[in-house]
Formats: sequence, structure tokens, C-alpha cells
Amino acid sequence: MELRFNWQTLNHRYKETQTFFGASFYTLDVSGESPLITRKVVQLNNDYIHQVIDIYHI
Repeated sequence: MELRFNWQTLNHRYKETQTFFGASFYTLDVSGESPLITRKVVQLNNDYIHQVIDIYHI
């Protein structure tokens, strides 16, 4: 099973709020007792990034 969803997150730092947005793509194996993620892709769509991004921002 393949899933795709869009996401948006906000980061507040140094009295400014920045928005990050993108899409995620998952492939799930649902043949067992519980679903298993077999592939995951996170796509960041921002044109310009003002600072280093921490993995927890996305």
C-alpha cells in the first residue's frame, strides 16, 4: 500500500517564526499482523531556508 500526504510545520526561533512544508511518501506492507513501513521519503518544498534545519523541524 502506498501513502502520500502533505505536511506543514512552524519553528519559532530568535523572535521569528519560520514555516517548513512538504510531502511524505510511505510504502506499507500490510500482509502481517500489523502494518510495516518498508519505504519512507520526506520531501522538503521550501524555496529558501534561512538557517540550518534540525531533523525535528520536519
